[in-house]
Amino acid sequence: MPSHSNLEAIEKEARNLLHALRRKDASALRRYYSVDSLAGMLEPRLAEAQYVIAREYGFSSWPKLKEQFGERMNGEL
Repeated sequence: MPSHSNLEAIEKEARNLLHALRRKDASALRRYYSVDSLAGMLEPRLAEAQYVIAREYGFSSWPKLKEQFGERMNGEL
């Protein structure tokens, strides 16, 4: 994960991905299918977009990604 990233920016990235998925953007759909073989069975939700983002950053889930930011912030205090 880029060290300059912050949770707000990554949350925005997930929302942007969701909008792209709903528009059936080819690039967004490739990203989705690359991490979820069942992608496209239902209308995408924010949770799916967050999952894709988390997997792209190397985390098993969105909560694990968010946990990383909590640890990062606690270490900076």
